[in-house]
Amino acid sequence: MNTNTNNPVYSVSEFSHVIKKLVETNFSYVRIRGEISRPSFPGSGHVYFTLKDTDGTIAAIIWKYTLPRLSIKPEEGIEVICTGKVTTFAGQSKYQIIVESMEVAGEGALLKMLEDRRKKLLQEGLFNQENKKPIPYLPERIGVITSPSGAVIKDILHRLSDRFPSHVYLWPVTVQGEGSAKQISNAIDKFNQLTDETNIKKPDLLIVARGGGSLEDLWSFNEEIVVRSVFNSSIPVISAVGHETDTTLIDFVSDLRAPTPTAAAEKAVPVRDELIARVDELNLRYKTSFNNKFNNNKDHLNSLIRLLGKPDQIFENKTQKLDFIYKDIENLFKDIFVAKKNKITQYSQRLLPPKVLIGNLVSKHQLMETKFKNYLENIINIKETKLNSLNQLLEASSFNRVLDRGFTLVMDMDGKPIKLSSEAHQNKKIKIKFSDEVRSAQLDK
Repeated sequence: MNTNTNNPVYSVSEFSHVIKKLVETNFSYVRIRGEISRPSFPGSGHVYFTLKDTDGTIAAIIWKYTLPRLSIKPEEGIEVICTGKVTTFAGQSKYQIIVESMEVAGEGALLKMLEDRRKKLLQEGLFNQENKKPIPYLPERIGVITSPSGAVIKDILHRLSDRFPSHVYLWPVTVQGEGSAKQISNAIDKFNQLTDETNIKKPDLLIVARGGGSLEDLWSFNEEIVVRSVFNSSIPVISAVGHETDTTLIDFVSDLRAPTPTAAAEKAVPVRDELIARVDELNLRYKTSFNNKFNNNKDHLNSLIRLLGKPDQIFENKTQKLDFIYKDIENLFKDIFVAKKNKITQYSQRLLPPKVLIGNLVSKHQLMETKFKNYLENIINIKETKLNSLNQLLEASSFNRVLDRGFTLVMDMDGKPIKLSSEAHQNKKIKIKFSDEVRSAQLDK
């Protein structure tokens, strides 16, 4: 082995950098077709997966800021065409593609994705019949979501004008390509946010429409964001996407599917001339029915009048009968009055005259007054006699009688009697009560 060579010696990192620069210079923009395998969605927001075919694989990366711009979401088993640049990853000595855009490769892959998505949404109940809202019979305001150019909006407006002119709100959107699904979903949501208080009144009905095209052209109407917006719409939705043979997921979730945009306008409103003719027909039937009913009632009334006879004869008989009843009532009241009068007379005869009653009461009162005076005088005499006896007894028991017999009463200066000698101290001033007066004195030693 010859070691004396002029070839430079690279470090591992230097050689990896050379290879990276070489690959990125020669493959700055490539389109690679393959089947997505083992997609990974880590918390960083980036997406990692492998593109494979029958003979090889290549690693692929979608940066998180690129992912929202993609028209499809990476799913296992989908065959796609990835556009981006090829680079190397020195940490593992492998090359990889940085994906900048992605599209489904072939109708077969689209159909598989469509069927998988249909089964998923069906299992969630988005296509259930009980969730569908009735289409209003005669909407005043209709919201149309479609492209502002082309034949679709013209056909809808022309058909509505022919059948029953209505107020139409057009929300212009792109109906295919990148970002179209988001525009359609946003239009449905914004229409639902309108109210009767906003400048633009809330529509009574929505029509989502576009003309025919390939499966790829109609793909926006298969996106989940559009399907879920239709499902969440409080306004009934008619889908009219493509031709009669075209079917998209929006047709399953909408409240009514129309085979074409023109057919959607026909299903949205009735024919005005037919309504006028129907109203005229009903009006004629009403008048005819009313006249027939009126004539029948008139004939019936005439028949009843003939059965009743002449009114004068009816009233004469009733008047005569009323006179007899009045006479009977008058006699009855007379008999009752006489009976009551006789009864009152009998009661009055049993009663004493007022003067007699008053005289009896006066005599009774005088008698009671005399008895009361005698009773009171007797009580007073008894009490007076008893009082005199007690007074004599009190006089006999009074100490003044004792004083009259020569006794005296010794008292202290406060007038309290002194009964014992021990209570009278020496030199103490005292009072002596005689029968005629009180004198002061002082005890000896």
